[in-house]
Order: sequence, then structure tokens, then C-alpha cells
Amino acid sequence: MRRIKTNLKRFFESKPLTDKEKSFILSALNNQQKYPQLHPNIWKVVCDIESRYKNEQISRSEKNTVRKN
Repeated sequence: MRRIKTNLKRFFESKPLTDKEKSFILSALNNQQKYPQLHPNIWKVVCDIESRYKNEQISRSEKNTVRKN
């Protein structure tokens, strides 16, 4: 189901999102209150934002690993 659940919401709250991303996520959360699912285009952007920050976290851990060796 295309919804921003609690774990994903906490993930976004813990990341330094840009103002535009914060605004978009808050808008998506408000839309969830009105509709059972997010529109596929909105959901795609939410997933893109999530993957961008998850990839950033992975790349940072790879850099830390390289520095330690």
C-alpha cells in the first residue's frame, strides 16, 4: 500500500531534508488523511527521496570503511 507509515516518517524526521523535501513529505502526509493511498506519482517521489538518503547513508559508511583500512 502506498502510504507513509510510522517507520518511514521517523526516517524522514531523522534526516536533514531540504525545505522543498520537507514540504513535499508534509503535504503527502496530509493527503494520506484524506485518501486511502497516495497517488502513484507522489509515491514515486517519496520513494526517490527515501532512496537518496538511504544511498547517502550507505556511501558514508563505505567511506568510513575505506578510511579505516
